[in-house]
Amino acid sequence: MGTLSQEKDHMDFAQELDLVVKPESTLPGLNKEVGSLLGQGIPLFSIGGGYFRAALSQVLINFHARRGYYIAETPLISGGDLFEVSGHMGYYRQNMYVFKLEDREYAIKPMNCPFHVLIFLSELGRHRNKVKLPFKIFEVGRVHRLEPSGSVYGLLRPRAFTQDDAHIVTPEKDALQVISSVFDDMMTIYSKVFNIDLTPETIRLRLSLSDKGKIGTDFMGTRDEWESAEEFLRSAVEGIAKRYGFEYQAAEGEAAFYGPKIDVIVRLGSGPAAKDWQLGTIQFDFNLPRRFKVYDVVRELYGDINVFMIHRALLGSIERFLGAYLENYRGRLPFALAPLQFAVLGIRAGEELDQKVVEFARALHAGLISRGFRSGYMETTRTSLSGDVRLLETGPKPAVIVYIGAREIERSAVTVAVYDKGSRRQASLQAKGVEEALSALETLAEGLEKPIADIAGSTPRIPGDLSYEL
Repeated sequence: MGTLSQEKDHMDFAQELDLVVKPESTLPGLNKEVGSLLGQGIPLFSIGGGYFRAALSQVLINFHARRGYYIAETPLISGGDLFEVSGHMGYYRQNMYVFKLEDREYAIKPMNCPFHVLIFLSELGRHRNKVKLPFKIFEVGRVHRLEPSGSVYGLLRPRAFTQDDAHIVTPEKDALQVISSVFDDMMTIYSKVFNIDLTPETIRLRLSLSDKGKIGTDFMGTRDEWESAEEFLRSAVEGIAKRYGFEYQAAEGEAAFYGPKIDVIVRLGSGPAAKDWQLGTIQFDFNLPRRFKVYDVVRELYGDINVFMIHRALLGSIERFLGAYLENYRGRLPFALAPLQFAVLGIRAGEELDQKVVEFARALHAGLISRGFRSGYMETTRTSLSGDVRLLETGPKPAVIVYIGAREIERSAVTVAVYDKGSRRQASLQAKGVEEALSALETLAEGLEKPIADIAGSTPRIPGDLSYEL
């Protein structure tokens, strides 16, 4: 795939794709920078970003639903009592947005887990032991964390971000298999959706442990609980590392405050420009089940069994994953997630066929939108074509450029340039008319979408006319 750009960072690429509004952008009329109005670390996703997020969310929801996860959506704000019970107020308050209204304390959620535990307990209260274990619940959930101002940076370290977040309550006897399956799902998403190679050179694992001297202050629970949890997770990561041939290392003091975790380090890019990123995570939690009385309720309903709670995010933060991906692959996104999937160019030559060229190209553009694709249309000339294409390639970066000129009309064909997996290929598709051309382009698109359709059951089709961006 591509390599790291020396001239641009991820925010430059995000602006070119209309994914995100750069904080330093000045708003016409107001003459104010966007960031001065939003505040530090609050990304504003734009039109392209809306399409990207909607498409990725649909892929993730379908993917998880097909693997037995229930789908949730939880509030952004909660009474502070919830986070007192969970332990966040005692161990994480410095990273939270907390405020008072009508003599009651509230918090903007920094994590989704307390809400997922509430849902699990509610289902047990209503349906008792008819609720099957392992219980798996998934959410594309927005959270806010008060990161230190000096560490906030673009999409890589924002204060508002989105997690592909899930929590699993599993009997102890199934826990190792559950964690192994979660890791398999993570590798599937990386390879099938984002075309990341799964090799020992690109994937490393980190077993993040507590600092034993800080248990009870920075890490919630007892020393015995931590040692037991860390021993279990070490056996899990050793099994995964052996099965995939990946390396792992232990890192003391890097655990979450509620339990140890497996962090996945991904090397993106190639050659000297390649860079390591900590992205996905699988976390073991013995604290929340205890604090929310999950252990007691499960034993009452299911008998004398012990359960574990697993937190996991395959991408980690969608914003961070996107930023790392853009920065290392020069703004190129997979076809299904690209804000602009097709750019249709009507090429004038000052000839009699120009009118047919324009009519055919416009009809093709409209037809692509009607079939569920995001397309843009522009007219150019033979002399301006190469310059216009360069602007497209360095700006909005359509996944497919469709060329319609006199030659295509005469030969009953459309010429396409396809940008996929870090390469560009050109092809001529035979088509006697607009409908045949649309069918040929849809077949091309289905080939690009197939890896996602294979794992998610379908590929999102979210249409849009983005001609104004060309």
